[in-house]
Amino acid sequence: MSGDITLEQRTEGLSRFFQLHYQGKPGSRLWVHEVEIRLGEAILRMGGIGGVETEEAFRRRGFARRLLETACAYMRAEGFDVAGLFGIPDFYERWGFVPALPEYRVTVSRRSLEGAVASFQVTDFAPQHRLEVLEIYTENNRHRFCSVVRRPERWDGFPMGAGWFVKADVKVFLAENGKVVGYLSLDDVTDRTTVAEVGYATPAVFESMAAFLCQRAKALGHDHITLHLPPDHLFALYLRRYGCVAQQEFFRSGEGMMRMINLEQTMQKLQGELARRWQAASPRPQAKSFAIVTDIGTVTVAVTDEQVTVVPGKTKGVAGCVELSQGKMMQLLTGYQTIDVLGASSEVRCDEQVLPLVRLLFPPAYPYIWWADRF
Repeated sequence: MSGDITLEQRTEGLSRFFQLHYQGKPGSRLWVHEVEIRLGEAILRMGGIGGVETEEAFRRRGFARRLLETACAYMRAEGFDVAGLFGIPDFYERWGFVPALPEYRVTVSRRSLEGAVASFQVTDFAPQHRLEVLEIYTENNRHRFCSVVRRPERWDGFPMGAGWFVKADVKVFLAENGKVVGYLSLDDVTDRTTVAEVGYATPAVFESMAAFLCQRAKALGHDHITLHLPPDHLFALYLRRYGCVAQQEFFRSGEGMMRMINLEQTMQKLQGELARRWQAASPRPQAKSFAIVTDIGTVTVAVTDEQVTVVPGKTKGVAGCVELSQGKMMQLLTGYQTIDVLGASSEVRCDEQVLPLVRLLFPPAYPYIWWADRF
């Protein structure tokens, strides 16, 4: 059968297209999109895998497996740090992907918002608002784990709402001088009031946002409003005064998944962020060096009173080791899991003498990729 298979590859902008042909017919395809994501102050180069599809007549022949192996080899060769995808359960683990991106929802009753008063003008998002909205997004997500870096030369708006085939209806909130002070990206539908993204230049705009959502839900006949927001987002915290339900959904398999591509490169890019966490901590555990040993490589994290450095391999004199798969290391980096939880598994070992230091350097977080940036 191998002689009947050909592989097509082409580059379109920052994306790479892969398609497997069988006997001259398209059989399976996927894209690898080049995306930058944040882990604290560090920026990582991620390969976002999307559009994975196999024609029904060619399923169960291993075609998707071949493409995914090719895509992972491509990302290694091209110097990507990590990879991510949004996928079906019980499939992508065989290529090292693990759940790393929860889903978050905040639900609020329309009636509870009826006392909110609008004090800012609301208008439709237009091209002249793009850079101001982008500036707000960047400032709001500067330290949001896994948030996508939106570059001014490439970002041109909101391609979708809170779903793959849902159009976005974006509203901006304006001050008296015309400056954008906030925005809401909503699903452009009539059967629900759903918010896919919130951005703000000042919390003073929050009451106007609440008033707008109340009016929209009332006009559409909806009793509740759902917002896709991490629970630590400032607008999610603001909505507590009205009464709300905040949900976090974690997945055994599928949905937002990630894997490491290059441990050494990723950890060296994180060196400054790890140093920031170390310097900000008070009190601090004893400074030590420890090795991180995974199935794709080993690095040493050397911590002194003044700095944190990352070097390849396991150096002499390390105080202890953390041994785990690259997937579990990915969960640790994103804050999806903690070393204490991971260490409860027989598959993970963390020496007791470096455990306090690992806890400090890899804290839990609320990693998130907004719907507009998904692939």
